[in-house]
Amino acid sequence: MLRHSLHLREVRKHPFALWARTVEEAWRLLPGPADRLVGLVVTPGDSPRVEPLEGGLLHLTLPAEVLVSKEVVRLLLDMLEQLESARQEVYRLNLELERWRNDLQRHITEQVEFRENLMREIAERRTAEEAARHSQRWLEAIYDSVSEGITLHDLTTGVVLEGNRCARRMMGREDLEGLPLEDLVATPAALDELRSAGEEPRVLEWALRGTGEDLLWVEASLRRTLIGGREVVLVTCRDITERRAAEQERRRLENQIQHTQRLESLGVLAGGVAHDFNNLLMAIQGNVELAMLDLEADSPVRVSLREALRASQSASDLCGQILSYSGRGCFDMEPLDLSLLVSELGRMFGASILNKASLVWNLDADLPQVMGDAIQLRQIAMNLILNAAEAVGEQPGEIRISTRLHHCTHWDLGQALLGELCQPGDFVALEVEDTGCGMDETTLRRIFEPFFTTKVLGRGLGLAAVLGIVRGHRGALRVDSKPGIGTRFRVLLPPFIESVEPSSPESGSGESPAVWSGTGTILVVDDEELLRTLLTQILERHGFQVLQARDGQEALRVFQGLQRIDLVLLDLRMPRMDGFETCQALRALDSKVPILMMSGHQDSSLVAGKATLGIQGVLQKPFQSGELRDLLRQVLDPANLQEGR
Repeated sequence: MLRHSLHLREVRKHPFALWARTVEEAWRLLPGPADRLVGLVVTPGDSPRVEPLEGGLLHLTLPAEVLVSKEVVRLLLDMLEQLESARQEVYRLNLELERWRNDLQRHITEQVEFRENLMREIAERRTAEEAARHSQRWLEAIYDSVSEGITLHDLTTGVVLEGNRCARRMMGREDLEGLPLEDLVATPAALDELRSAGEEPRVLEWALRGTGEDLLWVEASLRRTLIGGREVVLVTCRDITERRAAEQERRRLENQIQHTQRLESLGVLAGGVAHDFNNLLMAIQGNVELAMLDLEADSPVRVSLREALRASQSASDLCGQILSYSGRGCFDMEPLDLSLLVSELGRMFGASILNKASLVWNLDADLPQVMGDAIQLRQIAMNLILNAAEAVGEQPGEIRISTRLHHCTHWDLGQALLGELCQPGDFVALEVEDTGCGMDETTLRRIFEPFFTTKVLGRGLGLAAVLGIVRGHRGALRVDSKPGIGTRFRVLLPPFIESVEPSSPESGSGESPAVWSGTGTILVVDDEELLRTLLTQILERHGFQVLQARDGQEALRVFQGLQRIDLVLLDLRMPRMDGFETCQALRALDSKVPILMMSGHQDSSLVAGKATLGIQGVLQKPFQSGELRDLLRQVLDPANLQEGR
């Protein structure tokens, strides 16, 4: 396009050539910004040259004579065609460049997004790793600080894979890894139990081998799991040694209490049987004595009657043992030197059992006194020494008898029979220890039962009586024994604190029944008709008038209905009103009437009753008529018989 002037819409579509005298004139003729145009600006000049202008314009300078030639026009048209081609190529290249630029921009954007995502993922991963490390440290802290031992074991071999701090402390090892289960657990079936563990926890009791000889008992929870493709067993152990010991101690105390209660029940039964048996013996002895009084001195029947009396006395001694076992005996209590009392047995046993065992005496001469019955305490020592001698048997052995001061805590008393009835403190202890056959747990639980024995020929109430006497002295008794090693009995007696009043008055003279007789009225109160009849016959032979009452209420009616009763002979155990209640009621009616108490029960409360109720004397059934006569003679002074009430 060759023009002297140009329209904008035309020059934007095609390359052009613009003739002008100067470049400045050409700028004025251009219809728009040069950067949007492609063309030639032709101006006259001295010599031909081409130089670029702004945008897509070229400045062509030609001599004036050349400008008017046709060759110039053809040349310009060729140049414009080339410019058009160049413009189109530039356009194409611009489009391609734009596409590349867009692709590059998109790639850059994608790379930026990828980088941002990568950085975010890295940050998230770092955060997760830090959280995982924190959790790992937290879990390790918990793992090592829990009070339960945790170990991981191979399912097949039981070998420890790892263990926490508590587990290492429980088992006394610095490192558990690689140790077999058998080295750590003393329970024989532990490995089989571990192999049979399932996905649900299974709780068992295991005994661990600790640092010392003692076993550590744990409650082990076993659970099978899968870690890293390997089947393992997670074992959680809780120390239950103290709890188990407490449970065993509780069971032992329960068994001991049950045993004590059982012995107490047997004691009550034995006391009741002895009471009734003594009443029967009283009737037998009394009637035999009455029969002997009616016989001539040279009658051959007297021999048989004396044998009957001897047999009834033996039966009475047996009742005494039964009452001793029951712990309800009436003891003649006085301050005693236990070491001195026991030493007196040395002469008795020295020769009799030396062929079986040697006696070793270790008696503390500087012990507090004990308040006790010398006969009964001597019986304790004798029974225990005899029992030890029989335990040693014919084999060489040793029996050690010792006395000492022993301090007992609550725990010590908890290990002893009758210990629950005692207070912690100092006790005077009598110990008899042998190197004999010993006893197992089953035998130990039964040795204090009446008539229980492990020998072919039993010895009746020996140890049972020992326990009853200890009970009557408010003491305790502990037995320790191991089969094949020996047995030790320890009797614990409370030391003497306060002195007691002198014992009952001496018995009267040994005069024959015919020497002394009395006068007056005696009220006999007993629920046994057989005894009332017997006592009436005996008293009437001694010159007394006798009234009878079957119980306390009847005795009060008889007492209130008469002007004068010189003495009341009263049984302790009766229905409706016992002897103490009857005595109190009689004292309310007459504070001076003499009262004698009878009992087939050796009840220690009679000692206190003598002082508080003013009882003048106590007769232990079965008693002989001479004992009754002597006591009546002491109480019924002839001067008192003449005084009215």
